[in-house]
Amino acid sequence: MEPETVKIEQLKKGDSLTVKIERFTKKYLGEATQQGKTILVPGAIPGETIRGEVLRNWKRRLLLKPTEILVPDENRVEPECKHFGICAGCQFQHIAYEQQLEIKRSRLEEYFQDTSITPLPLRSIIPSPNPYGYRNSITVHGPGEPGFWQVKGIEMLRNEECPICVPQVEENLQKQRSEGFIEFTEQGINNVIIRATKVGEVYVGAEQPEEEISWLTEELENPLTGKRNQFVVPAHAFWQGSTPMIPRLVEEVVRPIQAAQPEMLIESYCGVGLFGLMSAPVAHTVMGVEGNSLAVEAARRNQQNIGLQNFQIIEGNTEQHLEQLLEQAPREGSSLIVDPPRSGLPKKVLKQILRHPPQQLVYVSCNPESLARNLSQLCHETFSLQEMVGLDLFPQTKHLECVAVLERISTNS
Repeated sequence: MEPETVKIEQLKKGDSLTVKIERFTKKYLGEATQQGKTILVPGAIPGETIRGEVLRNWKRRLLLKPTEILVPDENRVEPECKHFGICAGCQFQHIAYEQQLEIKRSRLEEYFQDTSITPLPLRSIIPSPNPYGYRNSITVHGPGEPGFWQVKGIEMLRNEECPICVPQVEENLQKQRSEGFIEFTEQGINNVIIRATKVGEVYVGAEQPEEEISWLTEELENPLTGKRNQFVVPAHAFWQGSTPMIPRLVEEVVRPIQAAQPEMLIESYCGVGLFGLMSAPVAHTVMGVEGNSLAVEAARRNQQNIGLQNFQIIEGNTEQHLEQLLEQAPREGSSLIVDPPRSGLPKKVLKQILRHPPQQLVYVSCNPESLARNLSQLCHETFSLQEMVGLDLFPQTKHLECVAVLERISTNS
């Protein structure tokens, strides 16, 4: 049937529909509007005409699985994962890598369009040397045999592969899948982490273990000293997820700290102390703040392993401790590193920073949208955005890491 003769509200699961993709959604699904209904098409590119199979038909939306690309985009490539388009983990495997970077650059700039930060001092979007085979950790979810979330799905996908993962994670995923994750399902464990470190250690276990904590070892070269430092990390605690891009991320964070040579450096949301410990050689005093007790223990172990005397960590929430540290910091020669969750800096923390602004602020963000919102407030009167860089830690996905370097405006008290 021709598209104009189809009554979309009557389509059922398994029916066919042809549609021209008009735009991306916020989550990078292909989207079009026909007969007043929104058509969602994972794995489609704006401008393409596709024929697809109906997966779900809601009152106002319809989910379509592409079965044939009738008019392909010039940047279309073949996905490497057989689950692409069903699994919600990746959004861009069908798009050439160079174009992925342009899409991420464009979306980042869009978030800043309605702010006073123009032009945006964006130096570049740094590509990953490994567009596949880079991710060092995944979490699969139950109930039942655990898997990945499906696109707009109500059941978990029992994925048999994940080619964006490093080989050790991929091998263990395939092994566990072949066995049905039986060692976990028999214990009623729904959520499982598979994780591998750069030195070759592997953890496969519960996301929230009830027994003794497993500790892993990571290794990184300090860009300031050239020395290789070992970091201990609890197996289920946060660690940057892109093995080949961690050194470049660290370099982009410590480079402005090296230029500032601060008398006092504060690292908030510091986790296991990665950025503060790497920056410590060029700062007189480093203070970390972290609310997770295991991460705090790891940071203290890492300090001892590296042999630093000028690093101290405070266990507690940023909201409780940051303002006092900022009050104690010297007006000149103070730097602050923040690496908040995806939601960005809470209002209370923003107010603390604005009341006692450090001379330099290095903002590490995994969410360009919340970053733009926060920087708009920080740069209203108090700070000036000197530079920003994007780092593609997670190719094939919508995610983009950013590092923004701000300086306090000299006329501000």
